[in-house]
Amino acid sequence: MTGVWARTIWPCATTAALLLAGCNASDTSPLGISIIDPSPVNNLDAATLAPAAEYLRAATSQGLVRLDSLGNIVPALAERWIVTDDGLSYIFRLRNARWENGDAVTSEHVAAALRRRLTIEARSAIGADTAEVRDIRAMTGRVIEIRLLAPQPDLLRILALPELGIRRNGRGTGPLVADRRQYWTLLTERVDDAIDPAMRPRVRPLQVRTESAARAIARFSLGEVSMVLGGRFEHLPYLSPASVPDNAVRADPVIGLFGLLVVNDKGFLGDPANREAIALAIDREGLMTPLGIGQWQTMTRIVPLGLDRYAPLAGDRWTDLPLAQRRDLARGRVARWREEHDAMPVLRIAMPTGPGSRIVFARIKRDLVTIGLEGRMVGADAPADLRLIDDVAHYRQPAWFLNRLACAVQPVCDKDGDVLLAQARRATDPAVRASRMAEAELSMTSANIYIPLGAPVRFSLVTRNVPGFAITADGWHALPDMVAIPR
Repeated sequence: MTGVWARTIWPCATTAALLLAGCNASDTSPLGISIIDPSPVNNLDAATLAPAAEYLRAATSQGLVRLDSLGNIVPALAERWIVTDDGLSYIFRLRNARWENGDAVTSEHVAAALRRRLTIEARSAIGADTAEVRDIRAMTGRVIEIRLLAPQPDLLRILALPELGIRRNGRGTGPLVADRRQYWTLLTERVDDAIDPAMRPRVRPLQVRTESAARAIARFSLGEVSMVLGGRFEHLPYLSPASVPDNAVRADPVIGLFGLLVVNDKGFLGDPANREAIALAIDREGLMTPLGIGQWQTMTRIVPLGLDRYAPLAGDRWTDLPLAQRRDLARGRVARWREEHDAMPVLRIAMPTGPGSRIVFARIKRDLVTIGLEGRMVGADAPADLRLIDDVAHYRQPAWFLNRLACAVQPVCDKDGDVLLAQARRATDPAVRASRMAEAELSMTSANIYIPLGAPVRFSLVTRNVPGFAITADGWHALPDMVAIPR
């Protein structure tokens, strides 16, 4: 599997099972897609969207803008927009659009839907991303303005998130329409009567299933679907038993947060130095090796190096200390705590379900034992001391990373860093904003509220060069772009 993450160009699959789907780009039969998500019927209006709900909401409830198959921002409900020179106002001109019942979409509808969703997201990471939003106004029947307290350079990319897709009375405006069947959802393109029938592109429906990783990967191996979306590190061990060829695996070069969040700051974890001891003990280089990932990007910091217009105040941590010396230092801290408390620290670590998760936890547990700590794996939603976070960055700025560690979002946080982060969000001068972000990162790093491990893992399975599918930097694959068939 090592070669999967080194390759970026993939030929059409040629095994007998995969030939069932073929490589004919002009085929108008339904395209079978499985989305890895074992949850039951998905609520598209839930406060927290399940993976399949994100895809279905984005496909049937477009926002002002959306992401195309390459991850670019393209028009959706808004046909065009302008940003004022000071970056404090975004003005959108809506296209002529209608709800499923035929009513015209107005700026009042859109403004109300956005305000409602941002209220739901107020204490989420998306709420932190949109903290600069001051007001959302309907100016005329087809114009909407979003006013900001301070510039948010990535606002358009945030508005393209599935959560901010525009819905009214449980319905969206497309571009696809969902027909729920017993075992799958059929997505078809909404017909735009304003387009001359002779000019409409040839399209095909999408037959979308929501199922567990084991079922989705087995179905792909049998040729029953042409694509599987939503692959993560915990799903990798399913690929080999299913005989999935390397050239069917499309790995996305994502960045984000993949590490252990401190969610209980009592006992041993109440001291930042003890929390750092855990970070010191983990062998990041060997963590993903059993999963066949030979080129995994390890991390010892919150914000990756190399982001545009960002100068961090500290580099990678512990670069001058070999793993053995790091563990010696950590072992001493654990020993002192045990002497003072006459107890063996047992850390409950919340991990997702899946064989890859059990394998990675076994490595973490082994590393903790070397410094005198015991780890116990618990379910992702169970009470825990540490919780694995595995999120892909929606935009590549330090704010995305730090917002996910804000006090409004996490139960254990760094209050000093949070103040600096709030100052950064309110700064109108880009230089001041970047400086405060760097100070916030340094403070949160010193508090050791998050133990970085590496970059998230995201992959899809594709039997052929499916029109509309592409490897992306954010791991998102827009379903609407898979409907059209190239002429």
